[in-house]
Amino acid sequence: MKLKPIVAAVFALSTMMAFTAQANSTAKVEASAAVAKKLNAYEDIMVDKIWVTTEALDQDKKNVDPTNENVANFFGLAEYYPDGTFKMTTLDGKPKMQGDWSFSDDGKSRSITAKNDKGEVLFTRVVENVTVTPEEYTYRIYPAQDDKTKYFDIVHQVKK
Repeated sequence: MKLKPIVAAVFALSTMMAFTAQANSTAKVEASAAVAKKLNAYEDIMVDKIWVTTEALDQDKKNVDPTNENVANFFGLAEYYPDGTFKMTTLDGKPKMQGDWSFSDDGKSRSITAKNDKGEVLFTRVVENVTVTPEEYTYRIYPAQDDKTKYFDIVHQVKK
């Protein structure tokens, strides 16, 4: 009886099946990850950069001091990641907040959901986007939500 060729064939077949199963499994995981990372055109502009707050302007386009209580918390560095998460630090690099982010499909608003280290939601903030380009990101905040005549534009540039 020729057992060696049969054993070799069984071994080759089982090895091929194992590699095929692994390849199919990996392809499904990669496809799933690709779907999860689908960004709209505005979100795509934001990723792979460090954005630094450069100034705040009032409704009259006048500079507002970064220590002004209405804008101070908005100054810092921000990194937006393709997986929908973000990290923000103070201008001197101290951790400020982290969580999830997204832009509306039309690019008119950004939503951030800040989370603690356990992943628990601290707050969600939606801001009106004013400028979204590869060089500048500006959003508008309103000190009083019911008064749209008074606002501050928070301007960010890509850190060089």
